[in-house]
Amino acid sequence: MTGGPNGPLAAETTGDTMQGPLTLANQANAPATPTGAAVVYATGGVMTYVNPQGLVNTIVGSQGGLTAAGSAITGTVAETVLQSMSLPANDAIPSAVYKLVGWGVFSTTASPGNTVFTMRLGGVAGTSLVASANIALTASLTNAQFNYEARINFLTPTSITADVEMTINTAAGGAANEYLFATTAPVTVSLTSTKAWVLDITPGASGNSITLLGGWSERVA
Repeated sequence: MTGGPNGPLAAETTGDTMQGPLTLANQANAPATPTGAAVVYATGGVMTYVNPQGLVNTIVGSQGGLTAAGSAITGTVAETVLQSMSLPANDAIPSAVYKLVGWGVFSTTASPGNTVFTMRLGGVAGTSLVASANIALTASLTNAQFNYEARINFLTPTSITADVEMTINTAAGGAANEYLFATTAPVTVSLTSTKAWVLDITPGASGNSITLLGGWSERVA
């Protein structure tokens, strides 16, 4: 393996095992790529590679899925965290994108009221990024299903846009309504300290119940 501490590495042999972590210094600009080769480097703390055609791609991945189903949210009409992802301080560089994916079941009373979903940065009391309109759930459902995908895009370290796509059963295991709620302009935020990025639910009735059964979080860019 060849290459200096501030440049790309080139593998010249096979069958060897590297012992210990590999540290890549941040590069201000994408390095040139040898003919027919791809080059891996770091920029802004993000693993990146340039393919042989010169296209720059980030190497990011999932922070993992659930290891157990979430606790049922019931007996309350207060805004409560449904799913969260911890964003480290200063992790978001311009163009950073994060995603939450989740699914589960919910049950409703005979008078379920209006449910609201809210995305925030900084937990339940944090900066509101986007919220759904009032969603009138179907009454008297048991173990109906829902799923969603939530995304945020840091245009700059302090400017963010967001959207959520959500599907909610109107009958258990049957028909469903689709919802989209998204920012209409960038929202000013701060990530100078570690913060929880959350998707919250405000139940329309204390007798309603919602449980997150699966999902994952990831930085996608």
